[in-house]
Amino acid sequence: MVINKRNILLKPLLKEDMPLFEEWLNKGYVYKWLCPDGEEQRKAWLEEVNNKDGKYNFLTHFIVYHNERKIGYCLYADCFFLKDLEEEGHDFESLYGDVTEKNHTFEIGYLIGEEEYLNKGISKIVIQQLEEKITALGGREITADPSEENTFSIKALLSNGFMKKKDGDYRKAII
Repeated sequence: MVINKRNILLKPLLKEDMPLFEEWLNKGYVYKWLCPDGEEQRKAWLEEVNNKDGKYNFLTHFIVYHNERKIGYCLYADCFFLKDLEEEGHDFESLYGDVTEKNHTFEIGYLIGEEEYLNKGISKIVIQQLEEKITALGGREITADPSEENTFSIKALLSNGFMKKKDGDYRKAII
């Protein structure tokens, strides 16, 4: 399978995408990285995505498409709001306590939900497209907090110009 950057699109996550998102979240290789603290964290993800127009309105969620097929999920969040959020398994204050203004630093997250699309360079393309969206908003820094054992994600971040600040904190300045 040949993946062309033009064939990868990010479209807003819709309510009808929720069963597919939950299916991906329950897959062992996704659950391992997104829910390392277990079931409470999985429930927190579902609550967050289901309440994207309420409590979590500072998060922007997308479904990743290859041609017309839904293959993954991604998001960005303004860290100015994220740092004050108390979530199971995350100490956002220690990660983003240095963020002092809105629309400056954005956290990204992504997953490939369809196994046959793993290790095809899609995460790298998704990161690039998220960066384009954040740049259009005036963002000046992008951050991600992968587990240090998630070497594929870290390689995708590093290949996009991210630098390791500390374990689980990778950042890229947007110029």
